[in-house]
Amino acid sequence: MQASKKEQRGVIRFLATEGVGGREMYRRMKAVYGLSRSTVMEWHKRFLEGSELLEDDARPGQANRVITPEMIAEVHDLVLNNRRVTVDEIHQLLGISVGTTRTIMHQHLKLRKICAQWVPHQLTAEQRNNRMALSLSHLQRYHEEEYGFLSHIVTGDETWCHHFEPESKRQSKQWKHATSPPPKKSKAVHTSSGKVMMSFFFDHKGPLLVEFLERGTTINALRFQATLQNLKRAIKSQRPGMLSNGVILLHDNARPHTANAVKTTLQQFWWEMLEHPPYSPDLSPCDFHVFGPLKQAIRGHRFTMDD
Repeated sequence: MQASKKEQRGVIRFLATEGVGGREMYRRMKAVYGLSRSTVMEWHKRFLEGSELLEDDARPGQANRVITPEMIAEVHDLVLNNRRVTVDEIHQLLGISVGTTRTIMHQHLKLRKICAQWVPHQLTAEQRNNRMALSLSHLQRYHEEEYGFLSHIVTGDETWCHHFEPESKRQSKQWKHATSPPPKKSKAVHTSSGKVMMSFFFDHKGPLLVEFLERGTTINALRFQATLQNLKRAIKSQRPGMLSNGVILLHDNARPHTANAVKTTLQQFWWEMLEHPPYSPDLSPCDFHVFGPLKQAIRGHRFTMDD
């Protein structure tokens, strides 16, 4: 028989008033409601001692408080003052239950706790302002020149290409039945030491130059000058008329790119160098759109030779 707790306790109170003994009362309540012996005996004892209440006793140290706008505001103030405050700390400071705290945090304030995102460099206020100013300047130039601006831009960068990079955790996901054992992967798999450096340049039409350095060498000002010479020849052969119309080179602020010898070479080419704010890889098309997807596609594949 389905009945609320209050109704069941009301029956126990009635039987206790009638003078029914504990054993007989338990037999009847178990047969009708399926109650346990400890529950029947506990409430039987309460009513014999003179209690008339059908509700559970309030938990010690926790007041029954209704969620109010004032309480929500108090929780919000604590979070604003300390973004790392825990639910347990709020519950102890305000004297409300953990469940009430979670309800306020998630349902009323729509808050969720997340980890900080790793970034290569924490920008200063000056660097952020510089980044904003340069971005607005480029955007304004695009509005003024439109396709004429974009069609002159050539961008590129360098990156290491390893003979082997283990696949990411997301790539290793696979479907399985409920009874199938989970897939396993060794943690001992590391990125290989064999690697070569690749230089890659492209414009709005597609790739212009893909160049691999000799094993064991890296990019420096002298090597980058040679790369720029190769890039100039590639533009001349693949984009007729672009050299005479003007080239706008976009690359990051790595030391080989900003060396005085490199600047001299670019002046001799009559190429414009588009300003790039410091520590802004998301504004570099290579870092943001090319190298990541490229390495993602070859993860898990092993190469035995540089070629």
